[in-house]
Formats: sequence, structure tokens, C-alpha cells
Amino acid sequence: MNSSEELRLPKHVTIAVVGAGPAGLGVARVLRDLGIPDVWVLERGKIGESFRRWPAGTRLLTPSFPGNVFGVTDLNAISYDSSPGWSMKCEHADGRTYAKYLDMAAGAFGLNVQCGIEVFDLEPAGDWFSLRTDRGLFHADFVIWACGQFGTPFKGKLIGAEHGKHYGTVKRWKDLPGDEIFVVGGYESGIDAALGLVRSNKRVTVFDSETPWEDTDKDPSRALSPYTQQRLRAALKGGSIALEGGVEIIALESEADGVRILAADGRSWLTQHTPILATGFGSGTEVVSEWFDYSENGIPLLTDQDESTALPGLFLVGPEVSHRGHLFCFIYKFRQRFAVVANAIATRLGADTSALEAYRYNNMYLDDLSCCDDDKCLC
Repeated sequence: MNSSEELRLPKHVTIAVVGAGPAGLGVARVLRDLGIPDVWVLERGKIGESFRRWPAGTRLLTPSFPGNVFGVTDLNAISYDSSPGWSMKCEHADGRTYAKYLDMAAGAFGLNVQCGIEVFDLEPAGDWFSLRTDRGLFHADFVIWACGQFGTPFKGKLIGAEHGKHYGTVKRWKDLPGDEIFVVGGYESGIDAALGLVRSNKRVTVFDSETPWEDTDKDPSRALSPYTQQRLRAALKGGSIALEGGVEIIALESEADGVRILAADGRSWLTQHTPILATGFGSGTEVVSEWFDYSENGIPLLTDQDESTALPGLFLVGPEVSHRGHLFCFIYKFRQRFAVVANAIATRLGADTSALEAYRYNNMYLDDLSCCDDDKCLC
């Protein structure tokens, strides 16, 4: 494994995996088990870069627990035989701790990781792909896109969004000036922002056009996770958080005394301090968007093998994978698709895929999409 910026990447590889987060490293591990040669993971920063950029105090929503010896894979593990809970000795790891687990896993699995290389775009070139990077042009027979969404903050249609600060750009909540902060958006990032601000002895008001903190959807991809609900209940007892549901914020305006927050119903609030925008994230496929088709909701359209419907040979892994209306956005969900992608590529290369039985045995190989029917949802 190469964790420095020294270039070791060959000019032509069998498979280029773009992104060294849990998705990229996880699928690379499966390909390694199948004996596929020349699999390289390309990362513009360091391994687990997105997690390293999380705001201080932000933690994984799903708990980690080492149940491997009983055939139960740690929810946050990228392989059936590893456990961040055991390795890092914590259940809800923060970003830097989880990045350390990923770094350890890449080394233990013997993966080829090239850090310090940014992929700007790709295009088909006969029987392979050309990848244009800041280190020159490289070629690959197959490309697996594994870039997460944290690097693409989304401000929605909010007018004057430049007067706010997006959740994904905050390093430490305690560094933000002021003792009263407004947060636009009440889903996971919005409530996490509120909790981080309260820990820093600030008062917080959270606006959302709905009331996500009251949603009872059983799928944590669509409602606040139990971990967040638990923390929110405890924080509400202190009286430092106000939840304002049914308030659609449409604009931010700069005034002499601060920033005015405007709602669709005509109400407004003036704050002397920069509002926090918890308005979500865009697509991690933005760089290569011309090679994906998208649904009306902006979700990349994929075949049953998680291959782009627009460009054969380009696969997607990670939190944007979706089938039949079900999102695979948690690690324990999208890792079930690693072996699906690996199987598709290995079959085309004529490789032995018998090693995938271990993944089926450990419930990490979801090749039957009938489990995504409404009455059999894997969630």
C-alpha cells in the first residue's frame, strides 16, 4: 500500500477503483479475494479522506460491535472478517478514528492504494477507459466509481446561500462565533450540527419544511437514526435546542446587522452569526456525470449488476446505489453489493468466482434483488 504521493500507479491497470473510502476499499478487497490482477484504488487525498474532514465530534450513526466469531459482521466493517469496533475499541467511531480503521484495513488486506492522485474525468477508449488525472493520463479495463457525497455540499434552491456555511465545511463547532445559531435543515446533518453546537454551549434553532424528528419510518435512510433520536431527546431536556417544523426557508439576505433568514410564509429571523446549512449533499458522480443516466430525483441509474446504464464497464459502489426505490446508503447496506460488482467483472475476465461463497455465507453478497421488493426490504 502506498500512503504517500510517490507515484507507483502503472499506466494501464485491469481495474481502477476511484475513491479510498469504505466503498472503494471494500470492493477492492473482494476483487483481491478473486485473484484479479492489477486492481488499484485511486485517492486524491488520504485513505478515508471524507471521514477525516467530518466536523469534530461527528460519529458513525450505526454502532460497531465485534460479532464476527458468531457469523455476524460489524455494521461498519468493509469486510466480513474485520471489525472497527474491535480494532478501534469503540462503538460509534468519529471520522478520524474510522479513517484509521480504513487505513489499517487497506494495509492488512494488501491493497494497492495510490494516494495523492485526483481523477478529473474519464472516457471510453476502445476496449478500455482513459482517466485524466492531475498526474497524467492512465488507462483501465474497468472503472469502479467509489466517490462518496461528502465532498459535494448541496445548497439546494436557497437564495443567498453564500451567506450561510454548509455543514460539510465545518471543522469544529466550538470555533463558530456567537452563542445563538440557526440551522437550516432538520435531518441527520442538521440535528448533528445542533448537537455539536449545544455541546459548545450555544443555543440552536433548527428549521425544516417538515418534521423529520417525528418521522417513524423504519428505514434509517429516510428518517433520523435511533442514535440521533437518542442524543436529541437528551439534548432537548436542556432547553438549548428549538425545533421549528413546517418552516420552509427560501432565502438568506445580508443586512447591516447580520443575516436575515426568510421563510416562505413571510416570517423572518435576524441573526448576527452565519447560519448553518444542513441542506444535504450532491452526487459523488458529479465529475463523471456525463457517463451516468439519472432518475428524476438525481439518483444514478444502474443495471442489476450496479453498472452504469449509459456506459458499460463503469460500475458504481457506495451510498448512492439504489434499486427499486431502496437506498443502500449505510455501510452495512452498500457493502452487500461489493461482491455483485466483483462477480460481474470477474465473470467477464473469465476468473474463478468460487471465493464469493464466503460472502454469501456471511450475508455480504446480495445478488437477488427480490429482497428489495416492498414486502422483503433488506432494511
